[in-house]
Amino acid sequence: MRRVEIDHLTPGMVVGRSIYSSQGHVLLKEQCVLTPHYIERLKSLSIPCLYVQEDKLRLPPLRDVISEDIRINTMVRVRSLLDEAGSAGVVLKTNKLFQLVTGLVEELLQNRNTVVNFADIRLEDDYLFSHSVNVCLLALLTGISLSYSKGRLCNLGLGAMLHDVGKTQLPRRILDKPDSLTPEEYELVKAHSAHGYKMLINFPFARDMAYQHHERLDGSGYPRSLKGKEVSEESQITAMADVFDALISNRQYRAGFPPHEAYEFLAAIGNVHFDIALVRAFLSNVAAYPTGVMVELSDGRIALALETPHGQPLLPRVRCLFDQELRYIAVPLELCLGETALHVRKVIPPDVANRLLSQV
Repeated sequence: MRRVEIDHLTPGMVVGRSIYSSQGHVLLKEQCVLTPHYIERLKSLSIPCLYVQEDKLRLPPLRDVISEDIRINTMVRVRSLLDEAGSAGVVLKTNKLFQLVTGLVEELLQNRNTVVNFADIRLEDDYLFSHSVNVCLLALLTGISLSYSKGRLCNLGLGAMLHDVGKTQLPRRILDKPDSLTPEEYELVKAHSAHGYKMLINFPFARDMAYQHHERLDGSGYPRSLKGKEVSEESQITAMADVFDALISNRQYRAGFPPHEAYEFLAAIGNVHFDIALVRAFLSNVAAYPTGVMVELSDGRIALALETPHGQPLLPRVRCLFDQELRYIAVPLELCLGETALHVRKVIPPDVANRLLSQV
């Protein structure tokens, strides 16, 4: 299947991956044939893109780091958890919470060689819940790369999942504001770190992560302008996951950045905002060029990214479809870029990619 931006969907395309709300409701089911009505409905929900089936391209199955069932179940439970915490003003210590995090740790330990392919399609209204799940997964994968013990992973996952719980104390009008915040509103948003610290009184380790996830090594963060080793390793990991997932997400005030640009941004601030060793561990788990993305190789050929080997985020396996003159290659050649001297020169814009693929 291939990810297609909402403006490039056409009637007759077949849905390749179901879309769910944070309550677990199916909004559009896999195998459904798109109609003009369905496309307009997706636009009204501000859904940025959709996975569609592309049998003629023979793309490999889209692999997520956790199964679709586990992701949806986790989203539903996180929504319930954050809603309850928001009403009570505190996160209660329950066995269900620990079981949720432990289950994710065990699932990821079994799939430790799978990179993050950004398979989830989220609704803007569900951002806080889906973001909390994604930050937790990204943080856990980083901890696994750093050989954290299972106990340390569970603490990391719990803190990462609850890092933004303080936002449940902020007015929705500010969280959902479609344009720039005023200085006064921005100060209110920044207070979510302190709110989270107070709400996590039952979780000493997690409350420090909630308090520190906007701190930076160079002292440029908030709320306390901590520097260097004053910022815990787990807080830095959570902060990286927070930044990365926020960048690739569509928000009311901007479109999400493509994964390769988010990758480049995080790589550029390594050793300034975050410890460079932690940045490298984090980036080893993400696919800069997810399955189905069209790229131009360093020799000028045009190819589709198929899958990314773990630890080689910039060197996917690709299928060359067009030569340097944009002529279709009748017998496409597959290459593992990590086994060649080639690299990705640039990503082909979606409109150009769709035009080229119409020739296949």
